[in-house]
Amino acid sequence: MSELLLSIEALFASDVLLAFVLAGLTATLVACCVPGTIVPLSVSSGALLGGWEGAGVVTAGALAGSMALFLASRHLLHDRLRARWGSRLIKLESHVGKRGFFYVVGLRIVGVPHFLVTAGSALAGVRARSFVAASLLGFLPVIALSSNAGSLF
Repeated sequence: MSELLLSIEALFASDVLLAFVLAGLTATLVACCVPGTIVPLSVSSGALLGGWEGAGVVTAGALAGSMALFLASRHLLHDRLRARWGSRLIKLESHVGKRGFFYVVGLRIVGVPHFLVTAGSALAGVRARSFVAASLLGFLPVIALSSNAGSLF
C-alpha cells in the first residue's frame, strides 16, 4: 500500500508526468465516447497544472482522442453505412464535404455530443486536416475557460 502512495506522490510531484497522464486519460475517455469528460478534466488540469498549461494538455488529449475515433469510424463504419443508406449518404457527403469545417466548429461550440460530430464527420467525408483544425477551434473556448477557472482553486 505504501508503494502505491509513493507512486501517487511521485505523479503529483512531476508536472511533466502529470501532464502526460492527464493527456492520455483525456484521449482515452474522448476516444471511448464517455460523455461529459472535457469540462471536468479541464477544471482538474487547470487546478493541478495551471490555467494555460492545463488547457494545452486537455486540448492535446481531446484532439488525439477525437482523431482516433474519427479514423476508426471512417475505416470501420463507412462501408456498412454506404451499403445500407446508399444514395442518401452520397447527398450528405456532397453537402457536408464542402462545408464540413464550419459544421464541425459550430457543432463543437454548441455542444452536440462528441460521438455524433466525430462519426458524422468521418462518414460524411470531411477531410482529416479540416476535422482536426475545426475541432481545435470548437474545443478551445470551453477548454480554456474551464481550465482557467480550475486554476483559481
